[in-house]
Amino acid sequence: MFSVSNILADHAAGNEDLRYGHTKRDRGQHPAGKTYNILPDAPRPVVVWAVTRACNLRCVHCYASADANPAPNELSHEEGIALLDDLAEFQVPAVLFSGGEPLVRPDTLDLIKYAKSLGIQCTLSTNGLLIDQPTAHKLADIGIKYVGISIDGLRDNHDKLRGMKGAFDQTLAAIKRCKDVGIKVGARFTVHALNYHQLDDIIDLCHEYHIDRLCVYHLAYSGRGGKMQKVDLTSQQTRDVVDMIFDRTIKLHQSGSPLEVLTVGNHTDPAYAILQLQKQNPQKAEDVWQQLRGTGGNRSGSNISSIDPMGFVHYDQFSWHYNCGNIRDQKFSEIWASANDERLARLRDRKDYLPDRCRSCQFLDICNGNLRTRAEAATENWLGMDPSCYLNDTELTPAT
Repeated sequence: MFSVSNILADHAAGNEDLRYGHTKRDRGQHPAGKTYNILPDAPRPVVVWAVTRACNLRCVHCYASADANPAPNELSHEEGIALLDDLAEFQVPAVLFSGGEPLVRPDTLDLIKYAKSLGIQCTLSTNGLLIDQPTAHKLADIGIKYVGISIDGLRDNHDKLRGMKGAFDQTLAAIKRCKDVGIKVGARFTVHALNYHQLDDIIDLCHEYHIDRLCVYHLAYSGRGGKMQKVDLTSQQTRDVVDMIFDRTIKLHQSGSPLEVLTVGNHTDPAYAILQLQKQNPQKAEDVWQQLRGTGGNRSGSNISSIDPMGFVHYDQFSWHYNCGNIRDQKFSEIWASANDERLARLRDRKDYLPDRCRSCQFLDICNGNLRTRAEAATENWLGMDPSCYLNDTELTPAT
């Protein structure tokens, strides 16, 4: 994630240590300096756990290819409890409960409650349709502080992309219910050619509904999203969208808005921000560059991981096509710490294996070759070029 509001508008959301301390976690230390109690040299990832493949919607870009039915042989409640015990002992920074639609699974709230009892920081990623008033109160009662709710556009476009008429209005109702019980809400917008023209309106909607955070996701070519390559943005469209995000964020914060704005899934964005800052404030550009080096760029396989409903471990939430192991055969902590899987090990030391264009780029230390799943889908080579890099050749080298 790239915090546009923090970098360009000096907005502190309170999670900067986690966001900018990724490379510290590679050395077995929390950013605050607390030593891990087991496997001290292993990176500690944020874990995206898809508790079920079942979903009450059928979104066109779903990376999990979710449908109405659970996947065969999903983890049982007891296996989920054992997984959370392991994650707590391993001291992962956070667990994001996802799906499918996680609230379709009957025991998801119980699993979150148990995770919270272990001291695990928990968030929920949902379409919001199952958050009625009682559920909102239950989420608040078990200590959920933040819920990410997906929005794909204004009413007609959202409903079309989500595959259900009325979904938009139900989503807005869920946002209000969460806000009413004191839960912070983030809107999650996956941008592509079918909805990018409404992003400006979504920013207005976030302001109107007092939404705390807007996460703009670049399209990942995964699951059903893999079939959407033809409607991904061109490089120029992406630049235009990112320019608008930068401009709107700065103006919002100048007007006193507290909206936190992030972009997700394309590490070209922080590089592009530095290039823009170099034109306006070279010293700030250099300071930002030094700060962003703490992220290490894309950290799939190190500081982000995913566990699917059947217990398979993946190097991020977009890589379900590739398994690094299964928690039924080996604890997650052992799979992650040992990195016996060849691809998982290579991801942690990938720079020398990336394409020439990446290796020669001045921003390699804050991009790290971008999203490998997208590169693999586009080139059939998981170490190939990510087509979502929108920098031109002259921007790859320092200005003279």
